[in-house]
Amino acid sequence: MAALSGSIPIWHISAAANRAKKVNADARLPRSVGRNADGLPGGRMIGKAVVDTEGVEVGYVAGEDAQFLRIAEGPVGSLFLGRRFIDRIEDRVVLKGAIEDLFRGLNVVDASGEFVGIVRDTVETEDTMDSLIVEDEEGETVVVVLEDIKMIDEFIELDVTADELYANAG
Repeated sequence: MAALSGSIPIWHISAAANRAKKVNADARLPRSVGRNADGLPGGRMIGKAVVDTEGVEVGYVAGEDAQFLRIAEGPVGSLFLGRRFIDRIEDRVVLKGAIEDLFRGLNVVDASGEFVGIVRDTVETEDTMDSLIVEDEEGETVVVVLEDIKMIDEFIELDVTADELYANAG
């Protein structure tokens, strides 16, 4: 390996030059890179209510990452909501449509990964999302409360098994 001044390998100098080029290139990135949908640095959605287009509240933002918002629903727990549902951020986080339209038709799996059913409807209490109505493979419906939901994205993942879900419902 060739060396400069007998002590610093050429590859080391080349790597340092490449790092300097990257830093300079990063300085030219548009302001939107590395920022949330509202154009503000990370964490600006925390504490904001999450509502659908009809004003029905899901909860409030308790945390966020690149793929999900962690939605707290009060003292009982939280769930992860995929960012794909977000339309815009104002004084609150507004979803892309009505909750029942967004979630209807999503598959539901339990904590062990077993298929439970398909969301058929939502239940709201005083403009707050309360639960989902899920139809299983036999055509029977079961109510899934928000506290039992771990994640909503391309499908809904529960924090409980199907046996626990049916035992709680009965």
